[in-house]
Amino acid sequence: MEDNKFFKLVWRFNGLVISVVGILAIGVLLFAMYQILKDVTRERNTHNIVNIEDGDQVKETWRLGHITHLSGHKTLMIPLDSDQSFNREYFSKSSSSTRNYLFINTETDSSKWLFDHTNYLVEHADQLRIGDYSSKKPVLAILYTLVKLDSNGDSHLTTSDLTTIAISKPNGSGYREVLTDIEQVIGSTLLSETELFIIYQLNGKSFSSTINLTNFELGRTKELPKISL
Repeated sequence: MEDNKFFKLVWRFNGLVISVVGILAIGVLLFAMYQILKDVTRERNTHNIVNIEDGDQVKETWRLGHITHLSGHKTLMIPLDSDQSFNREYFSKSSSSTRNYLFINTETDSSKWLFDHTNYLVEHADQLRIGDYSSKKPVLAILYTLVKLDSNGDSHLTTSDLTTIAISKPNGSGYREVLTDIEQVIGSTLLSETELFIIYQLNGKSFSSTINLTNFELGRTKELPKISL
């Protein structure tokens, strides 16, 4: 008789444990489903992507970005940024990118845009000056990395598309494109106040070139040697 009571208590205890485990498992499953659903439906933010596909689903807003004072010049450089947002069936997406630059002369109050349109994606706009990023030396020129065309046909301007390298004076004038259809810019460095050295990839090969900072003309160009594997 006592044995039967003991076994009944054991069975009840086991049943209680199984029930608790089952409830916990259901709770964990529901929480995981909630997290997955929240991740799928959340707003997704990206950078340096310009959507150029036709349609009314894309909403675009514009704003001026952070003001930069160009060292050694009475010039302010301000990016014009776009924010594109569009909805999909299960999520919304937002992408910010720089599309132009405004130059303001603080002495004369005159101003000018780098481009007379907003058709390009400006990946980078680097101030060229002797020294590192904290240098107080005068800015010699501005080097731009641009995406002008949707070269891979995905209806977007992104860093995956071919790149154009351009240069201008510190006040935004004298804009000139010096290299086109670049696959990747490896890096650049100033050799002097009048010469820039740049390394890049073009047609699956690596090259180095110099750019004259006086007339913005492309100088000597050399294909870099391949490594033997």
